[in-house]
Amino acid sequence: MPRLLILFPCSHMGNLLIALPHLRTMLSAHPDALLVTDARYQALVAQSLPGEKRFLFYPEQALSSTRPLWQRIRHYLGFVRAMRRFRADICVDIEGEQKSATLSRLSGAATRIGPPRRHGHWFYNKSLEPDWQGHRWHSYASLSQPAAPAPAHYLPLAECPDSNARIRALQQMHADETCLILHVGATKTYKMWHAEQFASLCQHARRAGLTPILIGAGHKDRVQIARVQSFLCKPVLDLCDQLNLAELIALLQNSRAYVGNDSGPMHLAAACGIPTVGLFGPTNDDLWHPLSPRARVLRWQPCAAECERSSCARDSYPCLQRITVDQVMDTLSSLGAPVGMHSTAPRRAGEKLA
Repeated sequence: MPRLLILFPCSHMGNLLIALPHLRTMLSAHPDALLVTDARYQALVAQSLPGEKRFLFYPEQALSSTRPLWQRIRHYLGFVRAMRRFRADICVDIEGEQKSATLSRLSGAATRIGPPRRHGHWFYNKSLEPDWQGHRWHSYASLSQPAAPAPAHYLPLAECPDSNARIRALQQMHADETCLILHVGATKTYKMWHAEQFASLCQHARRAGLTPILIGAGHKDRVQIARVQSFLCKPVLDLCDQLNLAELIALLQNSRAYVGNDSGPMHLAAACGIPTVGLFGPTNDDLWHPLSPRARVLRWQPCAAECERSSCARDSYPCLQRITVDQVMDTLSSLGAPVGMHSTAPRRAGEKLA
């Protein structure tokens, strides 16, 4: 059997969750295989592929522009040396981003498979046309060697006992296992539902007997969480930057439901099997919707033909911003989340939410 190098160092968690069924199928089909993924997602990969050891982790954080140049060069060259020591015969890149295409070229593999891209002949010597007609899961399938069987799905996530113990202790202290997890941030501003709407959702969740909990990581999420809290008289529990990935998975696995913008945590919540509501604006949900029967996408109206993700023809992204709290609560109820009765009593201008 040829030695297969599978490249997926993509920095987006949602993409990794969508790709994992195909990555597992390729590992299963090739005894001499090695999978490259972003080092930040080691816990996710371990819980998706329990018992698997054939990994090489790409040092994304060590290559940050905030690090000294000599350190970045040392880490990158060390990774490339480790990758080439595998002596791959075939290299498969199903994402086709610049990072993975460059690694394909540097892999030393005689056969390098990837999607069409600019100057693709320099990176790959076998170009395969992806299926762009449906979900991203299907485009990954068309490049995988071999692909996971349809229908599109996530891999189940195994439990992590140590992380579960910490999360259950946290729930007993704060939430009594009635958690509604909210991710109010996103990588792009056009993906963010308004902070005041999230604050109103927190209020309605409390009235329905749920305990809203805010999650996130990094500066953008902290700023958006501060905006949400500013609209509330009583702040909600904020776990931004306080959980590692294994603990976030455990929190989601032990929660009642999830609501968030189009982001990686939305896919993670759906993969954990809990009721999940994804709030979409100009992003193509046909391409990126969560792959779970217990997940729904909400959008107020279709985007205009002339709209672009970074430029709204209708001003202020009504596709996303006009989604109502009532719609979110009703959707949670339809998915089996225990929202009970919820009220949408109006409030006076300037009045903070409870």
